[in-house]
Amino acid sequence: MLVKIENDAFNIAERIKKINPHYFVVYNTERHVFEVHNSRQYSSSFCITCDLGLNYSVISKLRKTKIENLDKIMREIDENNEQIDAEVKRIERDKATFKAREMFQYAKQNDDCDYADCYTTRWC
Repeated sequence: MLVKIENDAFNIAERIKKINPHYFVVYNTERHVFEVHNSRQYSSSFCITCDLGLNYSVISKLRKTKIENLDKIMREIDENNEQIDAEVKRIERDKATFKAREMFQYAKQNDDCDYADCYTTRWC
């Protein structure tokens, strides 16, 4: 069951309304968390969950995720994705380097190997 919160001790619900007049706060009695919803979103009005109660972090999160900040948020997402891609490539390169060294060490144990020719490609 959702219980609508009109006011609270620190006026968080009122401050949230100042960010966007369509936001409203409810308390979810089943999950025991506060939730911020948007009355303009008809099918799914859920915005964020406030696990630690109503405090300033909720206001900060709502300000950060305002639609006016969409370009900044998208840039942050793109930068984060680029960092993840670079890290994945670095890990793949490290794995390939390790396997190449391991193969070289194995080949080095064989007395028939010509080390001067080991880094060239020859097709017989």
